[in-house]
Amino acid sequence: MQVHDFKDRLVKTFGTYLQQMNREETILAEKDDERIRIELYKNKGEKDFPLKKVAFMLLENGWVWNKDDRNLLDENEIIVGSFIPTDDVPLPFLAVEASLHVDKYDHLNIDLFPLSKDERYREIFCAPVQQLRSKYDDLPGLLQGVRTPSLLGEYTSQGMLAGDFPVALRDKTFPWWFEYVDLYKNFLDNRGQYSILQEPAIIEEAKNIKEVFLTKYGQETPRILSDIPHLHSEEKGRKLGEYLF
Repeated sequence: MQVHDFKDRLVKTFGTYLQQMNREETILAEKDDERIRIELYKNKGEKDFPLKKVAFMLLENGWVWNKDDRNLLDENEIIVGSFIPTDDVPLPFLAVEASLHVDKYDHLNIDLFPLSKDERYREIFCAPVQQLRSKYDDLPGLLQGVRTPSLLGEYTSQGMLAGDFPVALRDKTFPWWFEYVDLYKNFLDNRGQYSILQEPAIIEEAKNIKEVFLTKYGQETPRILSDIPHLHSEEKGRKLGEYLF
């Protein structure tokens, strides 16, 4: 499975939504065969549509620093994605990452970030994520916590899947990763059943949390490019943050 397989499955899963959005594609950076491709889907201005923006970054034919040796470059492909809800539909924010270090390991992250601290909201949108996280609690390479806790700790569902996994575990890790995706799709499809999403206080709280979260995440985004030395620049890192968040 390659990053385009990840992207194609995401596009297929959310096809009924993405088909109703404006699509854009661009090349953020390129050198020889190595390139970073951006694919964007934007709301057409429909207030009641649940997604404001969906964005994918794909590194193709890339070379990324090894996690254990910063002098060693690994052949690599990456997909990073963000699903940002509209202000009037305060669903969680979905962020995904799969960085495939060829024949070495898979760097995986995925979570449904809640946009309210209300206990009722958390029971609906966080408890199922936490339950999903416990599925392979002892899997080698799984972080017993969250990636970058100083940045994300207070915003996570407390059910983040994050780790650096041996490629031999792909029969478990890849399907598990996509279970998070399917859970988010379920929340989207059934959003009308959650009356809490229509409460003015929840909508206002979600707007404020989303603004802070997206700003923090956008500021952290240039770090992604710092691991891709052939295509890295501060300007492109800032631009990536604008595309994704």
